[in-house]
Amino acid sequence: MKWKDDSISLSKLEMLVAIFSFFGGEVFIYYVNFIVMKKLTIVIALMALLPFAYNAYSAVFAEVASASYCPDCPPANKLLFEIYNEHEYPFYYVTMVGDKNEFAYDRIKNDYNFYWYPTVFIDGGYEVVLEATKEAYIKAIERSMEREKPDVKMSLDVSWGECPCQHGLFMEIKIQNNETKPYSGNLKVYVVEINSRWKDYEANQYHFAFLEFAYDENITLSPKEEKYVYAIWDPTLHFPDIDRDDVNNLAVFAVLFNSTWHINYANPPDKNPFKAYYVDSLAAHIPENSPPSIAITSPKQNYLYIFDREIMRFPATVIIGSKTVKINAYDESGIDRVEIYVDGVLQTTLEENYSWVWKGFGRHNLRAIAYDNNGLNATDSISAYLI
Repeated sequence: MKWKDDSISLSKLEMLVAIFSFFGGEVFIYYVNFIVMKKLTIVIALMALLPFAYNAYSAVFAEVASASYCPDCPPANKLLFEIYNEHEYPFYYVTMVGDKNEFAYDRIKNDYNFYWYPTVFIDGGYEVVLEATKEAYIKAIERSMEREKPDVKMSLDVSWGECPCQHGLFMEIKIQNNETKPYSGNLKVYVVEINSRWKDYEANQYHFAFLEFAYDENITLSPKEEKYVYAIWDPTLHFPDIDRDDVNNLAVFAVLFNSTWHINYANPPDKNPFKAYYVDSLAAHIPENSPPSIAITSPKQNYLYIFDREIMRFPATVIIGSKTVKINAYDESGIDRVEIYVDGVLQTTLEENYSWVWKGFGRHNLRAIAYDNNGLNATDSISAYLI
């Protein structure tokens, strides 16, 4: 069964209910789409048991401890993004770039007591994965899907709003306790950049990079109670460069953690203990048309290159001889073209094999623009001294 929830196109306020039968069991998937500024609100409410497969197809949420200086982190970033894009599992993740974002570091250090970059904390620490392999990640995801969870469901509506006193993301979270007993937990609302401002060790863009919490409070619900929570995320204080034009590059995850904690270890099997609060419910807002990702992976910032070979870190980017510029570009809709500019002048247009030989003398700025098949674009640039 494939989970391609962010590919469904729905009209305004339209609800699509899809019922799948599988070996005598039923899985009900509710998609609610409130389309505001080309956004897609995904509501995942997965019910009913399969007789001999998973107990329930519950969405799985992961937090990834990463750092831009970590040479072991790029494979983890690539594999997790690959698993997400394959849509084989109801899997979502956020990347905690610890050396770039103090809020991310606080989360992985003080709540997870992390030991190593990269470490993947799945479902609030139910699973901890240090091994950066696809097999290890998938096994942990599958084990998390098998875990029984309280019958608590959430939906999420997000839109950009502006008023005289503030601007930003306005959020409405609906929480429904379907249990016959009270429920208590902690609701965290993660605001992330789909294509991040930060790059990993290999100069590739991070994906779903955490910015900060829009909401972080305890929640209690009586049996069968329905509750609404409202939050506003104003980027002015910590991310003043973000405005309405960036709304398609912002995703939001509302995650409900159980109030009961369990001891787990950030350095398995028995080192770096932390209190794991397991995830009970998840609602995700992911824009329908996010811009493509693009990264100039070579040359890298602050490196010395001699005759197309990377030599060492350096106070500035210096290129002696010619240099092959290598670019990674990706979008689910496909990449239409990549344009390369030097000092604002178009040099070439690439439709495949995104590489180009850079020659010159003096200090220059190279800018690459990727266009996806929906007409959206994204830019990366680097300045270098060419000799």
